[in-house]
Amino acid sequence: MIETFLFFIHSIALLLLGVFLSYSFALNRLSKKNCLILLGFCIFSGILQIIVLVLGGADAVRKFYPFITHLPLLALLCTIFHKSFATATAAIGTAYLCCHPAKWFGILTFALTKNSVAEYTTQIIVLLIVAVASYLFLAPYLTEIFNKNYRNIYVFSIIPAVYYLFDYIAVVYTDFWISNNRIALEFLPFLLCIVFIVFCMMYSKEVEKNSYAEHKEQIIRIAMEQQLKEFDAVKRSEHEIKILRHDMRLLLNSVAMCIENDDKETAQKLISAYTGGIKATTIKKYCTNILINYLISDFDSRCQKNHIDFSYQIVLDRLNCDEIMFSTIISNALENALNAQKKLPPEKRNIKLMIKTHGEKLLLSIKNPFLEPPVFINGIPVSKRKGHGYGSQSISFLTERLGGNCQFTIEEDLFVLRVIIN
Repeated sequence: MIETFLFFIHSIALLLLGVFLSYSFALNRLSKKNCLILLGFCIFSGILQIIVLVLGGADAVRKFYPFITHLPLLALLCTIFHKSFATATAAIGTAYLCCHPAKWFGILTFALTKNSVAEYTTQIIVLLIVAVASYLFLAPYLTEIFNKNYRNIYVFSIIPAVYYLFDYIAVVYTDFWISNNRIALEFLPFLLCIVFIVFCMMYSKEVEKNSYAEHKEQIIRIAMEQQLKEFDAVKRSEHEIKILRHDMRLLLNSVAMCIENDDKETAQKLISAYTGGIKATTIKKYCTNILINYLISDFDSRCQKNHIDFSYQIVLDRLNCDEIMFSTIISNALENALNAQKKLPPEKRNIKLMIKTHGEKLLLSIKNPFLEPPVFINGIPVSKRKGHGYGSQSISFLTERLGGNCQFTIEEDLFVLRVIIN
């Protein structure tokens, strides 16, 4: 009598655990309304199990369990709770896997005591422990994983899926696993080995893909910051021009007064001083592209402030690629070269820039000396300092986006960057 009572308690606990954990792994939001829906489903599934138990016995319940519990639960998660088929399947498979510890501890208890009451008692206790631990510690992470893209779901659900299929094929529907057969004994370790290898391959690709996405986001952020710097330079020039226009009115009034007083010498001094101010705000024309012209003009002034000899050769009639991307490449490359010069003594500081078109190709070359030779990884220089080293990666990424290729090399005592865009 006690054994039958514990059997039903165990069956109820197993059903509740499977249903509520499946829901928690898929949604992780247990509201009052959803709890009532899940309890109603458990009652429905429990009635079906009782009908099958009466008609075919406990063995029939085990064999029909996927059809009277798992498939209806899958439909419930997909329709009522609006989860995708992949998410619902992964959640149910993982919940099924979580039921295995209770089963194993029950078998262990029975092997030690030869007592079915102790076996069911142990399973019920372990089920409660697993339920609490899974809901508190496992569900928050699995919910996040199972609600991302399908690749993540497939990677993390491969082991629960294989265990589910193996358990029903080799244990429930056949006697393959319990038969005294060496092939059967070695099959599960073999299967786990294959699954682990596949899992590692898929997980590695997924991590690489996510890393590339994060890297691309960083590069885009750097590109935007660089463009803001360029527009700031333009704004500074416009502000200085406004000031000069304001000063011009005062100058003309002062010059008029000097002329009236026949003071030509003072008038000439005023005009010379104002002319010098105009020259300081003049943006030199390096090429016909306005954005690149502003960029190089601002960089030239920065080199003068840092006592860096900046030489250039620019033959650029027209730009056949995205000017924002190309100007970001130039800006990052010049910024890297400028940072490298700050460590050198003033007499050794120099940067050589070359931009020209050759047929349909666009060529960019920047050469500069350095104090410490850079470290290369996969042909790209990297920085040991945290938060640095993204400039070169940005150059490589944007060049690839423009359909070209870039090369970072060291020639004698010079660091050389060459970019070719077709």
